Amino acid sequence: MKLLRRLVWFLVLGSTILCGCATRTIYVPDGEPVRLRETVHGAKVWVMDSVGQPVAGTMDLPEGWYCLPVPPEE
Repeated sequence: MKLLRRLVWFLVLGSTILCGCATRTIYVPDGEPVRLRETVHGAKVWVMDSVGQPVAGTMDLPEGWYCLPVPPEE
């Protein structure tokens, strides 16, 4: 029974330590541009037509492109 308890604790502690090392979170402040690491297929986008009106569409965003927010209109 003692051996089983030790094994369970070893597995719990081991999995906790291993899971904690694999995750990395980076904070990106609101409004900062980011660069795509891989292509995004079928992204929903707004594009401007010939008279400057926004039209809904989809497109592939290639790896390496920058994404940034549009500044608010004042």
